[in-house]
Amino acid sequence: MKAKYKTLGLKKGASQEEIQEAYQRLSKELDPVANNNETFFVEKFAKVKAAYSALLTKKDHDEDEIPVKELNWFLKLFTIGDKFSFRDFFDRAKKMTVEFIAIFFGVFLSLAVDQKREDSNHRADNINNMKKLKVELQDILLYIDEHVGNLSIYHEFFMNQYYSWEEDSDSVFLIMYGEGEEAFAIAPLSLYEEVMPFDPPEVTYNSVQLDGTFRFLDDTLEHELTKIYSGSDLFFIKENAYKIDQSIVDDFVARISNKWVLDIGSTETQYNEFWFDNTEYIQKDYYMKNNLRRRLKNFDNVTGQLAEHRARVEGAQHLLDSILTAKEKEIEIIYWVVDLDFLKLE
Repeated sequence: MKAKYKTLGLKKGASQEEIQEAYQRLSKELDPVANNNETFFVEKFAKVKAAYSALLTKKDHDEDEIPVKELNWFLKLFTIGDKFSFRDFFDRAKKMTVEFIAIFFGVFLSLAVDQKREDSNHRADNINNMKKLKVELQDILLYIDEHVGNLSIYHEFFMNQYYSWEEDSDSVFLIMYGEGEEAFAIAPLSLYEEVMPFDPPEVTYNSVQLDGTFRFLDDTLEHELTKIYSGSDLFFIKENAYKIDQSIVDDFVARISNKWVLDIGSTETQYNEFWFDNTEYIQKDYYMKNNLRRRLKNFDNVTGQLAEHRARVEGAQHLLDSILTAKEKEIEIIYWVVDLDFLKLE
C-alpha cells in the first residue's frame, strides 16, 4: 500500500483531500490524450489511476472500521484483528446465513432420503408379513369350522340323550350303531368329560405386532385384527368354550364322586355296562339332567359366537386382500412409491 502513496507522490497516511488533489494534478500532467498517447504517459496514467482507486477504497474501508477498544462485549465476539468493520461483519453474516441454510437443507434432505430408504427396505418385508397374516386368517377360519364341527357332533350326542332321558328302556343311555355282528353301542355320557378349548393360531399376528407392520396397515384393518385376536368377543368365546364348559364338567364329575359312589359303589363310567346296569338310578338324578341341559345351552352360545367371529375374520380377510392387491399395483421409483391408480406419491 506504501507504493500506492508513492505513485501519487504522497506519504503514507495522507488524507482523502490530499489523495484527491494529487490525483487531479497528475491526471492532467500525464493525460495520454494531451501527450499524443505516448507509451510512457499511458503507463504512468494507468498506474496513477490504479493507485488512486486502491487508496480511495482503503479510505472508505478504514472509515467503516472501529477500533476494538471502542466496541461493546457483543461486537468483540465477532471481531478479527484490531478493528471492527460493519461491512465485514455483515458480509460474514450473510455468508454464514447462506452456509447455514445450505447445510440445514442438506441435512434435512439427507434425513428424508434416509427415512425413505428405510421405509423402502421395510416395505417388502411388510408386504410379505401381510401375506402371512392372510394365510393365518384362513387358518383361523379352518380352525373355527373344525371346532364348530366337533361341537355339532357332541351337541347331537348329548341332545339325543337329554330328550330320551326318561324313556322306559334299559338302553336309554346307550346309542346303537350298525346292524348284526357289526352293531356296537356308545354311551354318550361316557364322553362327557371331554372339553374343547378354543385356541386359534396367532403366531403371525404376534410377530407383526413387534416388527412395525401395523404401521403399514389400514386403520380399519388394524382395528378389526385387534378385535379378532384380542377383543372381547374372543375372550367370551374362550371363556364359554373352556372355562364355563369345564366348570359344568367338573360339576358332573363331582356329582359322581360325591353322590353316585356312595349310592351305587363302582362308577366305571367308561364302560357301557355301567350305564346299562344303572339306568333307573341315573334317570332319577335330575341334577345330572339339568347339568346336561346347561352344557347344551353353553354349546349353543359358543356356536353362535363362533358364527359371528367367523364373519369378522372373513371381513378382515377380504379387507387385507384388497390392500395387498393395491400394494401390488404400486411401483417403486428409487425410494418413492407411486400409486398407478391415483398417480400419487406417498
